[in-house]
Amino acid sequence: MSNTSEAELSMLRAAELYYYESLTHAQIAEQLGTSRWTVGRLLDRAREVGIVRINIEHPLARHHHLELQLRERFGVRDAIVVPSQSDSEATADAVSHAAAELLASLRPRPASVGVSWGRTTSRVAAQLANGWNRGVTVVQTNGGLSVAGTDHVGQALRTMAERGPGQVRLMPAPTIVSSAGLGRALRAEPSVAGAIQAAEQSRVIVFSPGSATATSVLVDSGYLTLAEVQGLTGRGVVGDLLSHFVDANGDIVDAELDERTISMDLGALRTCPHSIAVVTGAEKVAVTRAMLTGGYCRTLVTDAEVATAVLATTGPETSNHQ
Repeated sequence: MSNTSEAELSMLRAAELYYYESLTHAQIAEQLGTSRWTVGRLLDRAREVGIVRINIEHPLARHHHLELQLRERFGVRDAIVVPSQSDSEATADAVSHAAAELLASLRPRPASVGVSWGRTTSRVAAQLANGWNRGVTVVQTNGGLSVAGTDHVGQALRTMAERGPGQVRLMPAPTIVSSAGLGRALRAEPSVAGAIQAAEQSRVIVFSPGSATATSVLVDSGYLTLAEVQGLTGRGVVGDLLSHFVDANGDIVDAELDERTISMDLGALRTCPHSIAVVTGAEKVAVTRAMLTGGYCRTLVTDAEVATAVLATTGPETSNHQ
């Protein structure tokens, strides 16, 4: 007790009266013989020095300390980190729910939303309430006529538009074509060029980085074989952003493959006012770090496991493109 200052004792007594006995500032001021303003300062200081620590105990409570670290280290405008749940499916649902709430809360409501198709964005769409944005145009950011029978493209865009309710602007082209020449020709086709331009001009873009693993949606959809993806990883690829394959710095690795890719330009993600990346799954840690390093998102929505792993990995401390 001899090392405890009078100021500390005042903070402690004010905190006990406020948190344990539920007294008002005025009642505490009367007991301590001071003013309500001083009580407020004592309680604020008690939190600052750690005498009082506030924990919010709920399965969906956000991890603000991780959010702060992500903002400070990578320069993102906002980060939303939800707790990892009991299994991967529950975690994906929690992350998608947080992303859907963010999307529906944007004001002014966006007239158009660019969407990169995939399993994660389909989950986000499924979490949106009916009437979330009446009249919205949902724009496809990268080509995606499935060649393997899956419907990742239609599911994400169609659900998001139907629940607006609004309309869909599709990109009538595959994601990856057989030659660079064909890729250039398709991007010049008016219907495709118009969709790309609409996506790049959207004030909101929702996407999820893809892993360079067997779980890649581009493998699942039949655009690349696992062997081809493994070949790319051997050259430094850590995953894809809107079907563009990037390395740990967020730079495109294979120029010829990128010429064969039908997608909006990655640079538009950096200038988009609301580029929202939704990430869950340990296999996406490396590509998430690359995305943040490259400055490709303004807002990151993820879970605590991914956030912790991204912060623990070595690499640039802040985005080198912002």
